[in-house]
Amino acid sequence: MSEQEYNILRSSLASTYMEGFPVTGQTETDCLRLLRGEISVADLVKEICARPSKAV
Repeated sequence: MSEQEYNILRSSLASTYMEGFPVTGQTETDCLRLLRGEISVADLVKEICARPSKAV
């Protein structure tokens, strides 16, 4: 991934955060895995659904 692509990702995550959605380190890691082609969207959705939910 190029530096420009990484900066675009960071900008997108910052925008998401400003809209009021939680953006964690795990969120960034998941996005990077998708962008690098390390995991499919379907498999990532399965992983996320299997993660324990965190009560607020």
